[in-house]
Amino acid sequence: TDTNPDTPTQIHIPFAWNNITLHATHPTTLRAHLTTTTPTSMSIEAMDGEGQPVFSIGELALMPVSAEQLRVKSGTEPSVLYRVDWNAVHDGSEHGRKQGGERPGAERRWAVLDGPGGLGALADSAGGVPDVVFLPCSAPYGSSATTDQGKAARTAVEAALRTVQEWLSDDRFAAARLVVVTRDAVEADPGEGVRDLAGAAVWGLIRSAQTENPDCFVLLDLDAELPRHLDPAPDFLRIALECGEPQLAVRNGAVYANRLAKDNADDVLALPDDTSYWHLGSTGSGTLENITLVPAPRAAEPLTGDQVRVAVRAVGANFRDVLIALGSYPGDAPMGSEGAGVVLEVGPDVTSVAVGDRVMGLFSEGAGPVAVTDGRTLARVPQGWTFVEAASTPIVFLTAYYGLVDLAGLRAGERLLVHSAAGGVGMAAHQIARHLGADVYGTASTGKWDTL
Repeated sequence: TDTNPDTPTQIHIPFAWNNITLHATHPTTLRAHLTTTTPTSMSIEAMDGEGQPVFSIGELALMPVSAEQLRVKSGTEPSVLYRVDWNAVHDGSEHGRKQGGERPGAERRWAVLDGPGGLGALADSAGGVPDVVFLPCSAPYGSSATTDQGKAARTAVEAALRTVQEWLSDDRFAAARLVVVTRDAVEADPGEGVRDLAGAAVWGLIRSAQTENPDCFVLLDLDAELPRHLDPAPDFLRIALECGEPQLAVRNGAVYANRLAKDNADDVLALPDDTSYWHLGSTGSGTLENITLVPAPRAAEPLTGDQVRVAVRAVGANFRDVLIALGSYPGDAPMGSEGAGVVLEVGPDVTSVAVGDRVMGLFSEGAGPVAVTDGRTLARVPQGWTFVEAASTPIVFLTAYYGLVDLAGLRAGERLLVHSAAGGVGMAAHQIARHLGADVYGTASTGKWDTL
């Protein structure tokens, strides 16, 4: 960034990558060294934790833009944010069709592919290649395949990729369509969530295949298992194929297609116009409607002593933040005071963390994209944790640890009764007490017994 006060502020953003060389794959730690080669370019060398090269970039060309070009102004300007909406193509009723003409009259020949490698046998069968082939790509609910989501996603994507490649390489399938079927892999109804992460990964793969091979593949997400026998085929399958949409979801018999829709600007907190640094704040107390984004100039000030500057990746929000927003919390306190992120800069007295470390802890200035806090309130994120997991940990565990260790001096063999043991602090106290070797008893309301 050009910070000369006599010139307009300019920001250099990545524009073109040249002379890229990959030396190794799958490092567990990555550190990058950036060297400025010209005013508008740099070179990059990346090493693993032992200093061995991972990749090198001979030139990263930068394009200068003004801060004004990047600013999203609040007020009367229309929103430029978009979201995915799922619109009904057919509502599940006899006459509920929204588009695509009449109900299909021509009978189609269907087949369900049991797994990769079955396409050849299907094409060689007596009936020949069917008009539509369904490929189920969701792991059975409750199976062991769902216990390791990363492994399940990789397995599902690799299997789908093999089938797609075989499909495209065999001219016998040129006139047919492959319908890739998942279950609960997209959020067609707001709030329903995504249950099948492996299926969601398959959607990403097939979307790419659709852009390269139009009209070859259809993505279909169901809310139940695909019937193994399609004679006769369920009506929603016929409707889904006849409407001509490449990506569809079926919920309770209704068929939905996805569309881009402009996001409602009223649902988005506006960024302050006069600064690049901000944090979550409030214009008053007594209602959540007062929550806003306020300037945070201290986030850009030079560091002193034990201060650390962190690029925030996730923020923990809890009931304490609700009380602060409602004006019911004693004294002044920032909202979103716990979080996780990556260290950008450290003060002269900091030795516990270094630039590039993934850290979690307490942010004294509250939630924002960049936070300055005391390095003594930060700790490195344990290996394997996500930023979201790390951001939800500090306050509940610090509270429980302070009460059990610093105040009570809990020791192995002692007995502890935890009230509200299914709550945040209660679950943290349970884990810490078990770690210390105590016998733990807990209370919880009836609805939380399963959690306890």
